Amino acid sequence: MNQKIYFKSLLILSIFLLLVTSCNNPFKANLSNVVKPNVDIVRYEQSLFAENLNAKRISDLQKQFPLFLGDKPLQEPQINQLVNYVNDPYLFKLYEETDKIFPDFARQEEELSESFQYLKYYFPNFSTPEIYSYISGNQEETYYQDHIIVISLDQYLGFNHEAYNMAGIPKYKQFAMDKKFFLKDVLMAIAKANIPSPGNNAQLLEQMIYEGKLLYFIKSMNPEIINKVLFTQTDTHLQWLQNKEKDLWRYYIENEILYTSDYLTYNKFIADSPFTTPLGDDSAPRTGIWLGYQIVFSYMKKNEVDLKELIQNKDAQQILIRSGYKPGI
Repeated sequence: MNQKIYFKSLLILSIFLLLVTSCNNPFKANLSNVVKPNVDIVRYEQSLFAENLNAKRISDLQKQFPLFLGDKPLQEPQINQLVNYVNDPYLFKLYEETDKIFPDFARQEEELSESFQYLKYYFPNFSTPEIYSYISGNQEETYYQDHIIVISLDQYLGFNHEAYNMAGIPKYKQFAMDKKFFLKDVLMAIAKANIPSPGNNAQLLEQMIYEGKLLYFIKSMNPEIINKVLFTQTDTHLQWLQNKEKDLWRYYIENEILYTSDYLTYNKFIADSPFTTPLGDDSAPRTGIWLGYQIVFSYMKKNEVDLKELIQNKDAQQILIRSGYKPGI
C-alpha cells in the first residue's frame, strides 16, 4: 500500500474512533483551549506526626499551617491538646495506615488536575483551590470552602479495615471508605458548594433532582467515573436498579411519594442505608437519588441546556416534565 494512502486511512480511522468515543460518552468535552492546572496536595498529617513536638516545631507548623493551627501563639491548653492529639495511639495508627495507602499523591493529583480542567471549561472563573490532607479520627469528610479543600485521609482505609470495625462503622458505610472514592468526594464537596439545595420542607422530588444535579456535575467533571463509584452502589445493587427501573418509577408514582415533604417518609428513599426500607432488604439503597439522576440526565439529553442553566433551574417539576422521563417506554 502507498505510504501516503496508508497514513491517510489511519488518520480517518482515528477521527472515526474519536467521534464514536465522544458519542458513547456525551460528557467528553474539547479541552484543547483550557490550560490544565497544576495540583499539589499539602500533607499536614505528615508534617504533624513526623517528629516529636516542641516549642520551635509548633511555631514552624503554625507558620506553615495557619489553617489548622491559627496564626497567634498557642496557649498552654491548646498546646496540650495538640500534643495529646499527636501522641494518641489510635490517631498515630491511622496516620501510619494512611501513609501506606497514600505513599504519595501522584495519581490523585493527576486526576484532580484533569477534573479541574473540566471545571475551568464549564466555569472559566474557577480557580484551583489549595488542598490539604489530615487525620480526623474518622470524624470528618472532605470539606470545601473559600477555595480551600481539606481531605480526611482516614476516610479511605478500605472496606473492612480493622480501624473501621473497631470503631463500629457499619459495613454499608465502609463500602465508600476506599481511595477509589477520593476524587468523587472532592468533586462532591465542590458541587455542594455551587448547587443550591432545596432547603427545609422540600418535597421528595426536589431533593431527588438536587441529588441528581450533584451527580451530573460530578460526571461532567470526571466523564470516566464508573457507575459503582458515581452512585456508590455495589454491582449487585446497580443491576437491581437497572432491572427494576420501570417498576421502581411506578412505585413512586402509584404511592404518591414524589410530592411528599414529610422528612421521615422521603428520607427512606435517599438516606445512606443498606437498602431502601419500604422496598425490602434485597433492594438497592438511595433509590431516589438514582432516579433523580436518571431524570436529570434525560432532561439534559432532550433539551438545549448547559450545565450552568441546569444548576440555576430550581423548578424540579419543570425539569421532570421537560425530561420526558418514562422508563420502560
